[in-house]
Amino acid sequence: MDEVRFVHREETFNDVAVRELAKSQAKCLCFLQFKRCVKEKCINCASGQRIRNCKNCMNDYDRERLNNYTSEYYIIYSRNPMAWMSHKQFVRSYNRFVFVLIFFIFLILGSIGLAAL
Repeated sequence: MDEVRFVHREETFNDVAVRELAKSQAKCLCFLQFKRCVKEKCINCASGQRIRNCKNCMNDYDRERLNNYTSEYYIIYSRNPMAWMSHKQFVRSYNRFVFVLIFFIFLILGSIGLAAL
């Protein structure tokens, strides 16, 4: 006998809140990893303080879910390191790329010129 099952899952406000908090925490971790923020300033950071306040109000189950969601979002967010660079770091890496590109172009043109002789 074939039967059809419908599974309906509703999310509570708590489910959504834990996931949103995990996104914020993963973003903070990316800021730290890619040196856009300094770890010593985390204590005074408003975002970090709000995350800590929310975590202190959670039960153990929600904290475990938060950790799992945070690691999932961190994997997604950390795939693109350039998204977390400060403007100064981005300009520096861009200038470095352009310098290396120009160097290789001159190197190739020089080797072609020497081969022509």
